[in-house]
Amino acid sequence: MACMTNSVPVRKALPADAPELVRLRHAMFRAMAEAGAAGRAQDVDDTSWYPAAQEAIASRIAQGTFAAFVIDEKPEINDNDRNNRLSACAVVTLEDRLPGPGFPRGASGSMSSVFVAPEQRGRGLARAVVAAGLPWLDEMNAEVVDLHATPDAAHLYRSLGFSEARSLALRRLNKL
Repeated sequence: MACMTNSVPVRKALPADAPELVRLRHAMFRAMAEAGAAGRAQDVDDTSWYPAAQEAIASRIAQGTFAAFVIDEKPEINDNDRNNRLSACAVVTLEDRLPGPGFPRGASGSMSSVFVAPEQRGRGLARAVVAAGLPWLDEMNAEVVDLHATPDAAHLYRSLGFSEARSLALRRLNKL
């Protein structure tokens, strides 16, 4: 399923794209470590998690409550030949939370792993993959969509309808 978002060809990732999604996710973690925003910066070069992440991505795409929207480095490559590198991605996940006021079904979406290869930045690719993921969450009946933004990217998300959350996001890192 390919779609054009602002003349940029975005497609929904296939299970076969899992290795490339992991590669981009790791590049995102490296960039976060360089910016001082990584939770475990000392472990950023570790790749032992690759097989588990690839398996999780492929199986979750197949289950249908997880999707990734990607841009191929060379979009002219045949869909049957998925040895292509990806230039950009955004991951969307549907979560089943407890219902509450204003959220009668408890259907919650999240967007994560939004990343564009450094050499491809400034061309609207992040906007394109995020904009492609939002209709998927709408189709899945997500009542709310959460994401964590870097200060540099906050304007992009605000322009797509995101606003400041009314709660403070905190995190506890357990020892491995």
